[in-house]
Amino acid sequence: MMKNKLFQALVLGLALVACTAKKAPTTRIRMRLPTEPPTLDWDLATDNVSKEIIFNIQQGLLRHDADTKPIPALAESYEISKDATAYTFKIRKDAKWSDGRDLVAQDFVDAWERVLNPKTASEYAYFLFDLKNAKEYQSGALKDFSQVGVKATDAKTLVVNLKGPTAYWLHIPAFWISFPIRKDIVEKYGDRWTDVEHIVSSGPYKLKEWHRDSKIVLELDPNYYDKQADRIPEVEFRIVKDDSVAVSLFETGDLDIVRNLPPSQLRSLAKTPEFRSSPYLRLTYFGFNIKDPAVADPKVRKALAMAVDRSEIEKLLTPMAKASAVWIPVDLAGADAERGIKTDVAAAKALWAQVKNPPKELEIWFDQNETYKLVAENLQNQWSRNLGVNVKLSSQEWKVYLKQLSTKAPAIYRMGWGADYPDPATFMDLFTCASGNNFTGFCNATYDKNIQQSGISTDPALRQKLYSEAQKIFLEDETAIIPLFQEQSMHLVGSRVANFKADLIGDFFFDRLRFK
Repeated sequence: MMKNKLFQALVLGLALVACTAKKAPTTRIRMRLPTEPPTLDWDLATDNVSKEIIFNIQQGLLRHDADTKPIPALAESYEISKDATAYTFKIRKDAKWSDGRDLVAQDFVDAWERVLNPKTASEYAYFLFDLKNAKEYQSGALKDFSQVGVKATDAKTLVVNLKGPTAYWLHIPAFWISFPIRKDIVEKYGDRWTDVEHIVSSGPYKLKEWHRDSKIVLELDPNYYDKQADRIPEVEFRIVKDDSVAVSLFETGDLDIVRNLPPSQLRSLAKTPEFRSSPYLRLTYFGFNIKDPAVADPKVRKALAMAVDRSEIEKLLTPMAKASAVWIPVDLAGADAERGIKTDVAAAKALWAQVKNPPKELEIWFDQNETYKLVAENLQNQWSRNLGVNVKLSSQEWKVYLKQLSTKAPAIYRMGWGADYPDPATFMDLFTCASGNNFTGFCNATYDKNIQQSGISTDPALRQKLYSEAQKIFLEDETAIIPLFQEQSMHLVGSRVANFKADLIGDFFFDRLRFK
């Protein structure tokens, strides 16, 4: 009798699963988010989770196409001066905010002033430092924002003046830190301006619902300039913290798109027709807070780096990870395979023996994620095995973890960096003295000079040389970080989704997707 009841329950459960899959909403596409977005304020956002929402509700002068080339967006056209220092953007006449108000050039000026205002404390402010006088204004040395190189010459014309020719700059107007903002909304609602009832945006979708730690729903913005009739009406981001649970929801038809796949299932998932994999300009590393007494000695950091066999981690995470000791990904110009500290356990032990008071115990921090837990455990094992160090592990939820890093980074921490645009500058700018995303405490004048010179150079050979020298400084001489692996972009994509293509930056846009 009990067996019959269990059998009936199992059949009923399977029927419910089948029913769920058949009743997938025809108006809504559903994607998994691994955690609650830390913020939807695009002047303050620094992470990929927040980006998923921001890139669909908001837009910039330009956007990237599927091949990561900048194309017109809120600007219908642009002109570049002969000396490549002045950019003139013409805003679309039909560009509007989600509340129906015309979008004007001054909205960009207001946004960039807010980003560069020292009181805003935007960690991405350095992305605008190529503008004339931008760095000086952000540092407080210049008080008059009208001296910064951005002007609204009329309602629909924005003129940008750079300090000098900048090889990668056309990608910046496609990145969220350059997106326009409604100054009146921010001033009226303060920290609550991104709440559902207040937020005003200019992208293809607008925020409809935000249920904290549960789901976020977007709906098409009727005021958006591109009014293609077959766009997907609604997007639901469901917050599912466990990777395996997310895969199960995909398999039952409750999710259409899943990224951040569980490492224990990667090999089997890679054999399914729903699995999508493509090159990805993203690296995972463990960084050092070089000011922390535990790792302040460069010999300690270098020995720890030499004691890591990255091939062990690659085997753990196949097919997601490809071991990498360098910082500029191999797919980018400027990459140099000779840079970085390679595995040499014997040399690591010898160097460790030279340290006067080597730490007997270390703590490594990472964000709560199955993949990074495996990586941290592997490092724990390798450093214990190779150097005799007792290693403790500490993990935190993503939002809390980010706040900790920006306040005071622990001695050793896990972090990743994905390209914001397809140029080595996006990786190398990260560790300049002025970078708000540099949690290492590393600050080197020669490094900064190389990065500045490479940014304004259009000579590929010179840029290669400058970047190679800079990588040597912070990877080998100072060992501020230990790069571990370059990722593949991996997703599960449901059979009813068409036009899915992740670019080199790992992005895709919902207004380009369709239902089959």
